[in-house]
Amino acid sequence: MTVYRRKLLDYTGPARGLAALALLALASLAFAGDPAPLPKADPIQITPIAPTPMAAPAAASAPAVTSPAAATAAKNVPAQGLAVPAKSGPISVTVNGAQAVKTSMPVPADPNEAVRQAIRERMQGSGELVIRSVDAASAIAAPAKSSSPPVPSSKPVESRTGSAKAAPMVPWSYDGDRGPANWGKLHARYAACDKGQFQSPIDLRDGVGVDLPELTFDVKPSLFKVIDTGKTLEVHYLSGASMRVLGNTYRLMHLEFRHPAEERIEGKTHGMSMQLHFRDGQGRLAAVSVLLSPIPGKENPFIQSIWNHIPLVRNEAVAPPELMINLGQVLPRKLSYYTYMGSLTTPPCTEGVTWYVLKTPIEVSSDQIAIFARLYPNNTRPVQPANSRLIKESRS
Repeated sequence: MTVYRRKLLDYTGPARGLAALALLALASLAFAGDPAPLPKADPIQITPIAPTPMAAPAAASAPAVTSPAAATAAKNVPAQGLAVPAKSGPISVTVNGAQAVKTSMPVPADPNEAVRQAIRERMQGSGELVIRSVDAASAIAAPAKSSSPPVPSSKPVESRTGSAKAAPMVPWSYDGDRGPANWGKLHARYAACDKGQFQSPIDLRDGVGVDLPELTFDVKPSLFKVIDTGKTLEVHYLSGASMRVLGNTYRLMHLEFRHPAEERIEGKTHGMSMQLHFRDGQGRLAAVSVLLSPIPGKENPFIQSIWNHIPLVRNEAVAPPELMINLGQVLPRKLSYYTYMGSLTTPPCTEGVTWYVLKTPIEVSSDQIAIFARLYPNNTRPVQPANSRLIKESRS
């Protein structure tokens, strides 16, 4: 009898009650000493009634559902990465068609039940189903995207002489199909080169002699760097310099050279010119042109310091680490000048530039001009129509 009781303890699960009855019956027969064989019984069939399906593991990206009922159900859906608590529910079992045992088993919560509920409601016409292809975590973390088109930046693109990064320039040249006669046709930004009414350079003649305001330069010795731009030699004065006229201060941006000089004075040209480009606090442009006259054997130290450091490669700056130059030593002592309203002499030919052309040239050697002429035989824009512009000049 003890053996049968141990066998009885081995049975667990929904069939334990039925197994217990069978074992007790066998035990009673065995101890009753009845040698008669047991009648053959029908096989035992255990059928679960309406079992609750086990929940499938949650997908890596749970679809977002927007539905009144689904939203309520979704509150009970745990976030990804958290343990899902098990829920218990009664399970009915029948033995050979008759109810035998009722027990309960842990049933894990189904994180996709919210989706199923929303689908059922949508199929019955009682709910709205919206399923997106992003998971809930991404939907919370990612900011909402605006359907409005991007707003273009209102920051203006400055010209080549500006302090900010200039817009890419369309290739142009001093000769050929991309020469000065065709600059205005190369790009819409260069339209002023053809259509502008106040273009530079011009022939300075018939000027009105008046007492012009004094030009005051604030300069000091400075380190510098030289760039061969492919159009000229451009020099940056690293300590900075400024010019003051009529109470307005202009900051030096850079200086560059032309061969021959772009300006003509009463029809006469000079061997070279050095142009100083300035900008004031309101963005207004000013340019000072210093004429260079060749004198045999008259070497100019300022010019020679720049020539000694002409870059070997274009568009790569050369900056001597210890050598300094002094712009104040190269400017003529007498600062009488011509002035008129004009433009940049290279594309985009921006107008509104106040030009100051110093009357007194500075002396350089013929060899110094010849060195630059080997690099740039002609980097000068032709003279432009004056269009009845007023030209003023210092009386003294």
